[in-house]
Amino acid sequence: MKQLDRKWIHIINVILGVIIVPYSILELIGVFLLSDNTMYALVPVGLLLLWLIMYILQLKTQKTLLVMSAVFLNIFYLFFIIPKLLY
Repeated sequence: MKQLDRKWIHIINVILGVIIVPYSILELIGVFLLSDNTMYALVPVGLLLLWLIMYILQLKTQKTLLVMSAVFLNIFYLFFIIPKLLY
């Protein structure tokens, strides 16, 4: 698989981060305000950790496939896992 420049890895992950970080913070605030069970707070924190771990792995390997899989994995978590667990 082709290696991706670090510049593109940073650009893709900054775009993802601009979406994921505020969403996770707002979701975390909502969980604390509206839920009696604080274990649900791990769901938005999990999204943030998933993005951070995948970002570090992408920088170490610089593989195109890993970058694309990170994008799809974060989107899957955002649109399918979080609504299933929280709503």
